[in-house]
Amino acid sequence: MGIVNVKGTDIYYQHVPGDVEQGSLLYIHGSGGSHEVWHRQMKLGLNSFALDLPGHGGSGGVAATTIDQSAASVIDFISVGQLPRPLYLVGHSMGAAIALTCALNYPQLLDGLILIGAGQRMKVLPSLLDDLSQGKSNPDFIRLAFSPQTPESMVAARVKIFGEASPAVLYADFSACNNFDISENLGEIALPSLVIVGVDDRLTPLKLSQYLASHIGNSRLEAIDGAGHYVMIEKPVEVNRLILDFCL
Repeated sequence: MGIVNVKGTDIYYQHVPGDVEQGSLLYIHGSGGSHEVWHRQMKLGLNSFALDLPGHGGSGGVAATTIDQSAASVIDFISVGQLPRPLYLVGHSMGAAIALTCALNYPQLLDGLILIGAGQRMKVLPSLLDDLSQGKSNPDFIRLAFSPQTPESMVAARVKIFGEASPAVLYADFSACNNFDISENLGEIALPSLVIVGVDDRLTPLKLSQYLASHIGNSRLEAIDGAGHYVMIEKPVEVNRLILDFCL
């Protein structure tokens, strides 16, 4: 665990050193999340970092209102932390949108992308945004993010964690996702990319991942049965194998 000051804001992160010389993985969480969502991916034998975006978890500052702002924060974290190369960004949901934006704006600083529960667009239900704008949050919404095959105990644990995020942070995150659209720019991404999706993902359905993989030149798609939007929690063995295969 550590804290690094990035342009006046304290950014909290977890670091697990690797036992092989293979560069770094930087994990970026999704809306209303923190580094903890990656706890099953941190001990793969690779040099692993998972940060809390500004305004989330143990980090200071306020939640960004655009994906571009968050991408700039991630790049600043990389620069200050001098993360060893090759450097792979691993993003989930909003974190995947951030990773894609980093690849478009700062490709020279990166060596690959792992995109989980991702899309070229990430539209949000208007009713959800309306409620959050009024300070109303229903954490049971996140149940939609899981496969019907996922154990209830796992779903309930995520509902509890999601309920700890403030409506203001959730509104900032979901608004940023709702305004995100790089459909016209995907062809500009030349970094090797791995796109992972749960077959039962209802928040960013399989067709979005298929679109990404077909429009990013150097990419491959892996769909995992029996998993939804939180595929890295629901099926960690399968996801971890894919990450290692991609990076080693």
